[in-house]
Amino acid sequence: MCYVTIFDGSGKPITVEVSREIYQVFADYEREMERQRKEEYRHRDARSWETCLIFELSTEPLEQTYERMRTLREIQEALLSFTPKQRRRFLLHFAHGYTYLEIARMEGSNKSTVMRSAKTALKKIKEKLAA
Repeated sequence: MCYVTIFDGSGKPITVEVSREIYQVFADYEREMERQRKEEYRHRDARSWETCLIFELSTEPLEQTYERMRTLREIQEALLSFTPKQRRRFLLHFAHGYTYLEIARMEGSNKSTVMRSAKTALKKIKEKLAA
């Protein structure tokens, strides 16, 4: 059995024992709420990823801004070297906050395949940045 925490009418937390299936529903709901929160934040912000990376720290020294821009270009170059499927999986997971399972369901594929693909892409980016 699993446990979930819910809140009563007065806002007091209560821990309840539930079946694994019910627990999974709660966990899926929490992940979806977090993904939507991130998505809403990006829409409210209404700036591109590049703009956020470059201009959020506008008080930093010029050298750091240049280095940030160079790093961003290297990441974009690495993304262009990926297959379309690998690039999509990487961006869905690391940029948009989807879980590996959600991506696998979207593609009709296996969770471990999606995870391996996205992690391989991350490893390639790290290697490119380390070079």
